[in-house]
Amino acid sequence: MSKNKPNRNITRAVTYDGAGNQTAAGWMVRFTRRGKNYQWFFGDHKHGGQRKSLAAARLVRDEQQEKLAKFAESPVERRSRKYAGSASGITGVTWAPKVIMRGKKKYEYLFARAAWTDFEGNRCTKSFSTGKYGKKKAWDMAVEAHAKGIAAVAREWRAQKKSAA
Repeated sequence: MSKNKPNRNITRAVTYDGAGNQTAAGWMVRFTRRGKNYQWFFGDHKHGGQRKSLAAARLVRDEQQEKLAKFAESPVERRSRKYAGSASGITGVTWAPKVIMRGKKKYEYLFARAAWTDFEGNRCTKSFSTGKYGKKKAWDMAVEAHAKGIAAVAREWRAQKKSAA
């Protein structure tokens, strides 16, 4: 069984026709490993009811989880992945404008912000003001802060892996 929740990676799927009548119902098992999606459907009708189809889905989920474990990304790989939608070209570093209104007066500030997820799963951010450091230096400081945050995750991951061995 899965370590975390009994129905981890399993969702209920129900489809309806145009008239609102249920056409199919069952459980979906889904995994994504290194960008590739895997999924299986377990229909209630084929497996003899909702409970039996859920039991079959859990069985396949557990088998596939073991098979796909070798394709799982390390926490460092997951946190360092480059995304196509990244406007800056550097994962985890972005420009963050901030607007503050005081009465009718408007103050605009621009920050270079580094963001990453620590080993426990908490979101960490560090911002550097372009007004204080200048655009180039603020950006470089944010890139360095992101690299240090990811390096800390890598150290934790290696330490945990070493202690488990």
